[in-house]
Amino acid sequence: MVWSNYEEQPAEEAVLQIAEEKERTTNYKPVFVTEITDELHFYVQDVETGTQLEKSMESMRSEIAAHPPIEGSYTPRRGDYCIAKFIDEEWYRARVEKVESPAKVHVFYIDYGNKECVASTRLGVLPPAFSIRVLPVQATEYTFAYIQVPQDEDAKADAIDSVVRDIQNTQCLLNVEFGGPSCSFVTLQFTDSKDDVGLGLVKEGLVMVDARKEKHLQKVITEYLNAQEAAKSARLNLWRYGDFRADDADEFGYRR
Repeated sequence: MVWSNYEEQPAEEAVLQIAEEKERTTNYKPVFVTEITDELHFYVQDVETGTQLEKSMESMRSEIAAHPPIEGSYTPRRGDYCIAKFIDEEWYRARVEKVESPAKVHVFYIDYGNKECVASTRLGVLPPAFSIRVLPVQATEYTFAYIQVPQDEDAKADAIDSVVRDIQNTQCLLNVEFGGPSCSFVTLQFTDSKDDVGLGLVKEGLVMVDARKEKHLQKVITEYLNAQEAAKSARLNLWRYGDFRADDADEFGYRR
């Protein structure tokens, strides 16, 4: 019988094999980086829809100016979409994340990715014409592919400071590399030079490489590992005392 010696390949292995056989694809799109988080995630807006957001915000603020919310009339509830007056005294769309008291309401600005604690008197009902059904949330969260962020607070702060200085409130090019549990992993390029932002962090010795094993990623992983070896040889930042991984990997939060 033809199939007498056939063994069915487990579904997990079949999926993994397909994933490893495919080629790494790149499709960089222009984005505007609006926020960097304390975990070195970042929020971006799609440049192609940026003009639509600006026009919508102008229209929303005109409507609010014509019909201003009565101070104290809005009672925030966790999960609500609302309008919030930022420190620049302009109104923005937001989501209520936590209500400690009327004086302390934690909000997330859905089109920019930043957070703030404000008094409920600086909040109001989101006009229906500007709901997320009409204008979807404009800020998307991502994180860097191929790098590991140090858990040591000082080392992490150095990496975050570098990223904030280089890319916050600037236009970059973004390519989605693979998915993740909470957001996608991406590579970012500077618009002018096309240099890889994450690779630059590795070259400066500010982060370590996440040496993924997928076959189709080995070319880029090799480039990152070579950059890491150069940073290590030059004793840059994380490597200033040599290769710390043998003794301090747990402290720095890295996998060996």
